[in-house]
Amino acid sequence: MGGKSQIYAVAMSGGVDSSVVAAVIQKAGHGVFGITMDIHENCIQDLEDAEKVCKKLGIPHYIIDVRTEYKKKVIDLFSGYYSKGLTPNPCALCNRDLKLNLLVDFIRDKGADFMATGHYAKLRIDDERVILSEAANLKKDQSYFVSLAPKDKLKFVRFPLGDIQTKDETRKIAAEFQLPNSKKEDSQDICFIRKKDYREFLNSLIDNSNKKRGEIRFLKTGEVIGQHSGITNYTVGQRKGLGISHEKPLYVVKINPENNNLVVGEKKDLDTRSFSLFDTNWLVDPKSEIEVFVKLRSFGKKSKALVTQNEKSVVVKLLEQSLTPVTNGQVCAIYDENNVVLGAGIILKLD
Repeated sequence: MGGKSQIYAVAMSGGVDSSVVAAVIQKAGHGVFGITMDIHENCIQDLEDAEKVCKKLGIPHYIIDVRTEYKKKVIDLFSGYYSKGLTPNPCALCNRDLKLNLLVDFIRDKGADFMATGHYAKLRIDDERVILSEAANLKKDQSYFVSLAPKDKLKFVRFPLGDIQTKDETRKIAAEFQLPNSKKEDSQDICFIRKKDYREFLNSLIDNSNKKRGEIRFLKTGEVIGQHSGITNYTVGQRKGLGISHEKPLYVVKINPENNNLVVGEKKDLDTRSFSLFDTNWLVDPKSEIEVFVKLRSFGKKSKALVTQNEKSVVVKLLEQSLTPVTNGQVCAIYDENNVVLGAGIILKLD
């Protein structure tokens, strides 16, 4: 952020991370204004916290009403995925369609040169090439969550916290600036649910056909060994809450919405080595075949893999067993040996 003064819009969530970003950029001598998305009624407190920080810093604060877009792009997609037996990542969808897409267009119209966010990831532009990589703070790294963002929008985005080593360091900076939310706890909830019962909220969004009880079948024999309470209450890899007993621990290995049943098996049955991707987003020019590392959950360990693609499909073949279950609907982020994100897509397992 050095060099001549620029105008930065800071996407402010009301949390300490984005607040520190606004303060640091302002101290560096750049023009700054805050921008906060009004996405859901459960997030009113976040709007108020962002406003307090902007007043403390003496910078303008804009609130943009994206409730309609958020419902369509995130909440409806979230419930739709579950109805199809998929397990979505709503934060990644929000980054792709709203925060690092629609919001970038909005701030550009407001005259900003760049948008900065509180994501923990590294991002630099090298001769128009977007280079997204893991943050210095691997415990907080969010490169996985932003891997679906389109590269033409990422060119106008900056992640100032990419080199921060710990969250304590971020909070120390917030305290030095005397930010009113310096001690605000990190939210562990999906923002539009916020401390409500997760399953109850989900079931309020979906139609009755996906709430019906159905059969739980054992993969090895095909026999019915129990009843489920509705397919949207389960995800691949789930062990607890199945209401069945067996000589060995059993896990959900497949969800069949068309037959309204679950298939369960032993832990070894979760070892899926090949799957395809849809809605693939490449940050580099893709090759027809490349050895990479893939991450299947936000804080999961990366696994070696071979990615092949043609005009019709992108297929990932794991070259080693993943410690994270391969789950339809989750994001598969693709990295090179230097922890640079090459691209990402949504998982769809091959039958």
